[in-house]
Amino acid sequence: MGKTVWLVFCLALALHQPEVHGFGRGAPDSACLSMLPGHGTDAQSSPSPYSIVLAPIENGNGRRLVNVTITSQGNADFAGFIIQARPENSDNPVGTFEVRKEGAKAHTCGSGLKNSVTHTDKNPKRKVELIWEAPADYDGHVIFNASVVRDYSTFWTGIKSAPLLVRRTATGVEYETSSKKPTTRIPYQTTISSTQRPVNPQSENQVSHPIFEGCNSIKGCFGWPSNCVASKSCRVLVTYMFKGSAYEFELFADDRVWAAAAFSDDKIMGDDSVMECAYEEDKGEVNTYVSWNDSPNPGKGNHRVESDLTVLEKSYKDKQLYCRFSKPRVSTIEGVTFDLDKHYHLFIAAGTDFKGNRLGYHQSERDLTAEKISLADIQAAKGASKILVHLHGAFMVAAWIGAASIGILLARYFKKTWVGSQLCGKDQWFAWHRVFMIFTWCLTVAGFVIIFIEIGGWSSADNPHAILGCITTGLAFIQPFMAALRPAPNTPRRPLFNWLHWLVGNLAHIFGIVSIFFAVLLPRAELPEWMNWILVGFVAFHVFMHFIFSIAGCASDRKKRVNSFPMRDMSHSRNALHSSYEKSQDSSFSCLRKFLFAIYFIGVVLLAVTLIVIVVLAPIEDTYKDVRSKLNF
Repeated sequence: MGKTVWLVFCLALALHQPEVHGFGRGAPDSACLSMLPGHGTDAQSSPSPYSIVLAPIENGNGRRLVNVTITSQGNADFAGFIIQARPENSDNPVGTFEVRKEGAKAHTCGSGLKNSVTHTDKNPKRKVELIWEAPADYDGHVIFNASVVRDYSTFWTGIKSAPLLVRRTATGVEYETSSKKPTTRIPYQTTISSTQRPVNPQSENQVSHPIFEGCNSIKGCFGWPSNCVASKSCRVLVTYMFKGSAYEFELFADDRVWAAAAFSDDKIMGDDSVMECAYEEDKGEVNTYVSWNDSPNPGKGNHRVESDLTVLEKSYKDKQLYCRFSKPRVSTIEGVTFDLDKHYHLFIAAGTDFKGNRLGYHQSERDLTAEKISLADIQAAKGASKILVHLHGAFMVAAWIGAASIGILLARYFKKTWVGSQLCGKDQWFAWHRVFMIFTWCLTVAGFVIIFIEIGGWSSADNPHAILGCITTGLAFIQPFMAALRPAPNTPRRPLFNWLHWLVGNLAHIFGIVSIFFAVLLPRAELPEWMNWILVGFVAFHVFMHFIFSIAGCASDRKKRVNSFPMRDMSHSRNALHSSYEKSQDSSFSCLRKFLFAIYFIGVVLLAVTLIVIVVLAPIEDTYKDVRSKLNF
């Protein structure tokens, strides 16, 4: 009886011991989702002393795997752990682990097999090496997620690896790692405290949108203006990532009512599939659409088609437009199949108005990737270089605002100036006229070739700039050949040549300047509208100076007629001597002409340099704001 009582007492004492959860042989099934050890304490909030390192490998049989290592920094041993490979924005583990050393074991969580690994003992560890293989049907990104236990009350959760891209190819699976750390997506907040507000270079009142979180680490990002992603100052932005069987996109625009992204096989807008995010004020709602850019005039030919987008999130707050949606990998629009697994140029644009039930024409808020990109790759997409566009504009301004204007002025008003002084055996006016016009010819031809290389064909813009530019180039091109065939001074055809040479040169000059006016309206040029006023100022200055030169020329001719009466009483030899003397002297008011020329030359050079700076630094307003923000003005 005594032994029975003692046995019951011991059993009762055992049953009343405090509950202690210490899983020395591995994490429990309850940790599959939460990744918590279940020790009844909170995880550490300090930075984890542990990290996950990935290294794609290939075994002797050609099997491609990933070496996964949990490692400690310094002397931070650990006793327990659990690790899984999870798709982005999903808690379901994928893939299969292999354990080749003691101290760890594969564990199955949910569906699948051996999709997790945990410890088998509490012995101190500095490093655990595992092997992981992606599922046969998986294509996309995964992030390895771990919880590591140092001791019973000290552990860290949410330890993540860099994203791993799993891509299926014709030769099998490929793995690509990124050195960047993953970033957790932050939900959009409608109110942000003053201590949370990041400074946006565009405006002190603007708030960085959460869309920028994770850019080029867990998702690809491409924005406008150039290099805006790092500073989180994009006015237009598209993000992309591959998830399962579809691609997920985000579109963002600041202070615009629509944003769009298009896939194109070339760098010319036309025959493109377009995704739209639009705030329709009359409806008071944000909607997504799919549209098609017709060729050759996308500004007129864009029309909406049946949408294949699945909306996940949309908002319009504080003039910031945002849409998140998914799109199938393969779709057919207007008879053209788009396979997003292939490489495409990515266009982005935004605008402030609509034309009926389609997007209005954008201004400078547009860009395209320099090269075709893979939407499955997590990398910083670079915008197309604008150097050729800028060179074209700079060359044409230098040619027709600068060199041609000066060259024409010299030929018209300075034939009787610097008389007796020569350069390379030619009169000064003719030598310098030829220099400036050769300079004009070379710049024009170079600019013409450059823009055709950049565009790759005829411009599709609904603007006469291209036609006027071709006319200008054609007229300029034939001028030196006409000059090479000019008749001798005293032949009957010389007056006809003089008139034709004058007419072709002046027409080229006029068409060139008008063409520059129309260039200001081209979105690709990204020129400010107020540049037109500088051009108007140049035209006014040019016309005014020609008017003054004409008055001075008339005064000079009148004085010459007054002083050139017949001298019948003088001998022939005396007349010849007098004529020779006249030819060796400048005509009247030559000092005035030289002074006016100095003013004209300085004015034209200053205006040309100003315009070239505006063209080369376009968009000049954004460049100015960037400089101010960097200098903290």
